[in-house]
Amino acid sequence: MFNVDKKPKHAMYAGERIFGYKRWHDCVDQVKGLRLKGTDFFNAGDWGVLREHLLELNFAILASSGFVDNPDDQVRTLENMQLATICYVDECLPKMENWPIYVEDDKDPRSFVGIEQVFDVVVTFEDGKEVRYIGTVDGLVHHVKFGHAPVMDENKTAARLDAGWRAKWELSHQISGYCYAASIIFGFPIVRSRVTGVKIKPTYRGEDVYVVEPLVRDEETFETWAAWFRHTVDMYEQYVGDFERAPRYTHSCNRYFRPCALIPFCCDSKEGRQIQFQEMIPADKSPSERAVMEG
Repeated sequence: MFNVDKKPKHAMYAGERIFGYKRWHDCVDQVKGLRLKGTDFFNAGDWGVLREHLLELNFAILASSGFVDNPDDQVRTLENMQLATICYVDECLPKMENWPIYVEDDKDPRSFVGIEQVFDVVVTFEDGKEVRYIGTVDGLVHHVKFGHAPVMDENKTAARLDAGWRAKWELSHQISGYCYAASIIFGFPIVRSRVTGVKIKPTYRGEDVYVVEPLVRDEETFETWAAWFRHTVDMYEQYVGDFERAPRYTHSCNRYFRPCALIPFCCDSKEGRQIQFQEMIPADKSPSERAVMEG
């Protein structure tokens, strides 16, 4: 947004909004040779210098995130995140001229922009049932080659980026629901999307480490999503106070290529599960939940 789209004030305000004023400016100040002078930021004379500045900023943001390596997880480590960031920047930066970031008002840096926007909407069904739906849209860009059509961005990290990973997005309810919600918060229909995948531990051994999957949604897709959404809510409300009677979908026990953490709970006796349940503590809120519920 700063250097490619030539909107430095919008970029600076977006950084302050997302990371907080102090953290953002602390990270900006760490970029080699950078001294804040108004909006004179990333004044790179060529792509090579811009790349180095951008990587240094990204590494500063990662370092200030509070993330600490887990000895039991050798994949999602800070080092691997840095490697994935290098891959992401090298792939995205040369193509960004084809994907300008949505800006509501070119003159107002505090206007709505297509970067990290939380949505908090109410879905109303034909029978009057209302359901609160929250989440975060990673990005909204314009597709230059399709008449500047709006395209919702969704960024993902994954352990593998094979054909199966790419195919699952064709019918993904998350993409459908996010396009639906993004259309509401941005104020115009959004049916195009793209999922950008980066391998969290790049090995560069012949397999994909970065892929982009273009997607299109239509009225039938949104209806299918709404039916699933309602079914999921109804099931939750039916069993939220009586988990013993809830059906168990055991195909999910090894989803995402690792055993579910609740297998010991589910394999316990009925009495044992009650004891375990009483010892459980609330899970951390998701980033979207924190943004919506805690401001």
